[in-house]
Amino acid sequence: MHSPVGCWLISTYLRLVSATSRHVYDPPDPEGRFGQDRPVIYATWHGQNFIFAFRFRRKNFPTLLVATHGDGKMVGKAMSLLGVPLVFGSGSTEKGRSDKGGARAFLKLLKELRRGQSVTLTADVPKRARVVGEGIVLLARKSSAPIVPVAMATSRRKILKTWDRMQLNLPFSKMVFVEGPEIHVPDDGSTLDIYREQLHQALETAHQRACDLADSRP
Repeated sequence: MHSPVGCWLISTYLRLVSATSRHVYDPPDPEGRFGQDRPVIYATWHGQNFIFAFRFRRKNFPTLLVATHGDGKMVGKAMSLLGVPLVFGSGSTEKGRSDKGGARAFLKLLKELRRGQSVTLTADVPKRARVVGEGIVLLARKSSAPIVPVAMATSRRKILKTWDRMQLNLPFSKMVFVEGPEIHVPDDGSTLDIYREQLHQALETAHQRACDLADSRP
């Protein structure tokens, strides 16, 4: 079971990281228009997205897909304390994952997109870091919403020895947000593998760009 105190501590710590850090956007966003135009699917890697909520004005938070296991719920509840709307379940459509609420979550995310609400989910499935699952690509196909690959990094960070190489963001940093080119998945019956590979390359490029910008000196 998730601890309310633990959720509060996580959200408070993330607020501290954001408040003490200098935000950098690539591409530049001087008018703060990010996330306001139309519904899109923001794609991240597992373990790299804890500070993504701070990219948005509060009223423009996209709906976040949160895993149903204990750690996922705790992080999700911490995000909800920041004002982020949640959908619980798995982003995977692979056989054997129906017990994790994948089908229900997929339909909820599709409904969010169709009502004009953007969503955020990890592109890789649990225990298979940096391997794009078919769920996010299928969601883009069925909703007609583009996928926007995004990556975040802080100049002061620790990379933990977890399966997803979790990035622990530290306070008093340069906090970098990188947005890659949109990926459109047409509903034309073509194989999803083409777009899975395209998204993989886009996320790797965005992640490397975020780290390079975070580590660069003026």
